[in-house]
Amino acid sequence: MTNMRPSFSISAALSAVLILSSCGKQEAVGDVPSSEELAEQADAASKAIRDEEAAANADGDAPVIDSAEMTSYANALRGFSIMVPKDWAADETASDDNGRVFDDAQSKAKLTAGWIENREDADLAAAVTELENAGEAMTGDYVNENEYRASGLIEEGTKTAQRILRKPDGTMIKAAITYPVDSAETIDPLAKQILDSLTLQ
Repeated sequence: MTNMRPSFSISAALSAVLILSSCGKQEAVGDVPSSEELAEQADAASKAIRDEEAAANADGDAPVIDSAEMTSYANALRGFSIMVPKDWAADETASDDNGRVFDDAQSKAKLTAGWIENREDADLAAAVTELENAGEAMTGDYVNENEYRASGLIEEGTKTAQRILRKPDGTMIKAAITYPVDSAETIDPLAKQILDSLTLQ
C-alpha cells in the first residue's frame, strides 16, 4: 500500500503538467498578422465605412465622388474656393481673374464659379429674378440673407444647380453647374457636393 503512493503522486503531477502546458499553448508566429497586414485591414474597413456613409448621404442616388478624387480651385484675389473633380478640365478661354469654368467631357457638365461686383445688390436681384422666372421646373430660395440656392430645368433637356453667396463687402460669389438631364442620376448628388464646398475666404 505504501509503495503505491509515490507512483500515484508522480502520475498526478505529470497529468497536471500536461494539462497546464496544453492550456498555455500558443499559435505559431506565422499565423499572427503582421503590422502591415493589420494596417491594410484597418484601411479597408475605414474605406468601407466612408463608402457606406457617402451612399447614405446621397439619399439612395449614385454615390458622390470620393474627396481624394477632387481638387481645390482657390481664387485668392476674390476670396473663395471650391472643390472640383480632378478629371474636369479648366476652360482657360472662358476663365479670368474673377473665376474659372470647368468642363466634364464625359457627362457634358459645366461648372462656372466666379466673383460678381453686385453694386447695391443689383446683380444678386437680377440673378434671383432670372432663376425664379425660369419656369415651374425651377425651385429656389434664400437659405439666409447672404445665401441663395436654386435647382431645376432651365431649358428642355438641361438642368442646373446654383449657389450664390454674398460677401461682407456686398460683392457675391456665384457657382453654377449645368448638365444634360440624362446625366442627372450621376451629377445631381455630385453637384450638391461641389456647391456645398463653395467657401468664402
